[in-house]
Amino acid sequence: MNIKVFFFLAISLISINDSKAQLLPLDSLDMYLEQISLDFELVGLSVGIVQNDTVVYSKGFGIKEIGKDSKVNDQTTFGIGSISKSFTALTLGLLVDEDKITWDDRVKDHLPYFELYDPYVTDNFTIRDLLTHRSGLKDVSGGTLWYHSDYSRVEIIKRLKYLKPVSGFRENPAYQNTMFVVASEIVKKVSGMSWDDFLKIRLFDKLEMYNSTSLAKDREANENLAQPHIWNAEFKKVAIQQENGDNLGPGGFIYSSARNMNSYMRLLLKDGVFNNDTIVSKKVVDELFKPQTLFQISGPPFGNEFSSYGFGWWLTPWKGHKIIEHSGGIDGMSAQLFMIKDMNIGVVILCNDSEEPASFLIKAKIFELIFNDKTFDIYERGKDYRKRIIKERKEAAANEIRPKESNPSLPLSSYTGAYNDEMYGDINLSLINNEEIELSFSHTPLFKGRLIHWQFDTFKIDWYDIRVPDGFLTFNFNSKREILGFSMDQENLLDVDFGEIEIKKKKN
Repeated sequence: MNIKVFFFLAISLISINDSKAQLLPLDSLDMYLEQISLDFELVGLSVGIVQNDTVVYSKGFGIKEIGKDSKVNDQTTFGIGSISKSFTALTLGLLVDEDKITWDDRVKDHLPYFELYDPYVTDNFTIRDLLTHRSGLKDVSGGTLWYHSDYSRVEIIKRLKYLKPVSGFRENPAYQNTMFVVASEIVKKVSGMSWDDFLKIRLFDKLEMYNSTSLAKDREANENLAQPHIWNAEFKKVAIQQENGDNLGPGGFIYSSARNMNSYMRLLLKDGVFNNDTIVSKKVVDELFKPQTLFQISGPPFGNEFSSYGFGWWLTPWKGHKIIEHSGGIDGMSAQLFMIKDMNIGVVILCNDSEEPASFLIKAKIFELIFNDKTFDIYERGKDYRKRIIKERKEAAANEIRPKESNPSLPLSSYTGAYNDEMYGDINLSLINNEEIELSFSHTPLFKGRLIHWQFDTFKIDWYDIRVPDGFLTFNFNSKREILGFSMDQENLLDVDFGEIEIKKKKN
């Protein structure tokens, strides 16, 4: 080895060691988190940071439920949303380590009932495809199947064949939830136990994540549980009921705490080793963090043209570093997790509020502290964004123009009856009090509301649940003035696209 090469190698090693040894400047973080809680009216918040296999920050702020004196700490359990996907990928990785599956196994070889829109796609769909959002379906396709529904995981999978593609197989990435449900059923089939039990025994217990669960019954038995919050019509924070979520546990409904997630990040940053115990191989961890699909989900400063998706992780190169991250959002909960592996740093942010940009801004602040880079100072932009959104929504509600008075073309009773969407199932319209029509989705109690006549054969949907914004329903007719079905002009929810359903009236 010549002197010049040795010199540059030595400098590189010193640089790497310094980056790992230098502790993060966290002295101002408490003050920042208290300020953002005030400015954004946060109910509760918990943040965990690990560095060099050590927990360097783990605290809670605020309360678990508005109106109650129940303080958040680092063991308070929050919904982590889509960060759950990374756990599902890791459970598959454990089976890869045991040579029970490979990443390129065909799904149908494990789940013969698995079927998508095209026989070729069905026959060639692999585990790798499940984890990398390249099914050819549209973004969050099939949301009506799982969102607050009583469909089981297997029932959801059996209905995927009705979803229509928007691109070629493996052609364009589009974010999916239901494919991770399929992945979990492979874990069940191969391991001989439910995915939830496998997750608990093989990961949660070994990582001492005793406050973590993918099951609603265990979550609700935990007294240290944060309650979800959203804005009401007056833009005040209100607590809402936790969603069951068991049917989408593998894609979005793990609940955990900052302290528990610190252990998870330590495992991944140390290549599968936790407290000197090898839980999963470095080979599997490397595969989880390997770019599989080029996928630019966001722009600067967090994303760029080289952003990609691995197995349950967004991956972005940034100034010589590799940012490994995922966010999560469910009704009334939001979460952020990111790791910078070469610096041996991991951060998790949990919040029991889903309509504030606060968790994103906290992420930006910690990036600013790590890199001493003012590019990530977007606090005032976040405050302005919040003000603008509230202002726009208030103005939209105040300026809603009611059409000139008109009457429906048929008696109200003529609109009632059973309707059906091939993918979802039955949707019912019934007459209540002889003067109003009630809409109800047969498998989703949340999707229930009354129809208020708007104009001609269009009705406004006044949903009973605060989580669902009002929409419109218009009846479709044939030339004989017989009702064929109805279409919905309904704002999509977080992961529900109402445009996917084609509702037809059932024949008597």
